[in-house]
Amino acid sequence: MTGTLATVNNSIKASARYAGVIDMVPAFMSGADPTKGPAAELFPLGNVVGHPGNQDGVTTWDTMKLPASVPLGSRIIFEYQPGLWTSRTLIGRADNGDGTADYKVSEIFAANVQDNATLLGHGMNLDTSSYVHPVLHGVLRTVSRIPQSEKLKFYP
Repeated sequence: MTGTLATVNNSIKASARYAGVIDMVPAFMSGADPTKGPAAELFPLGNVVGHPGNQDGVTTWDTMKLPASVPLGSRIIFEYQPGLWTSRTLIGRADNGDGTADYKVSEIFAANVQDNATLLGHGMNLDTSSYVHPVLHGVLRTVSRIPQSEKLKFYP
C-alpha cells in the first residue's frame, strides 16, 4: 500500500487513541489492484444446478437451484445465457438433501437461465467505479485474510 491511503492507515495504527483497532486494509485490498477491493471473479461458487420451471423469457421467477454450499445472503452473479450475466440476492433457502438447495431471490424478473451456468459470488456492491461497500463474500474474504496476530488484539 502506498500514497495517501498508506499515510492515513499508518497514522491511525500509530495513534494511542486507536491502539485497539486491527489493521484490515491489507486483508481487504485486491492483490491485483491495491487501490480497490476484490472483484466478484475472485469468488467462484460452482455452477447453477437448475432453474425455475417456466423459461419463456417473459414470466418472472423467484427461485433457483444452486449448490447447497452457497451461503444464504449471498449476492450472486451467473451467466444466464452465453456471454450475458445477471445478479440475484439469495434471501431464502430450502435444502434438497442431495447437495443442492432451492434458493428464493429478492430480484424477481424474467431471464432464461441455462443449466450448469457459471456461478460467482459478488465481493463488492454494484458501484463498479468505487468498490467501496463489501457484500457477504467480500466480508468473508477479508476476515479470512486478517492475520491471527491482528485478531489476537481482541482476544489476547
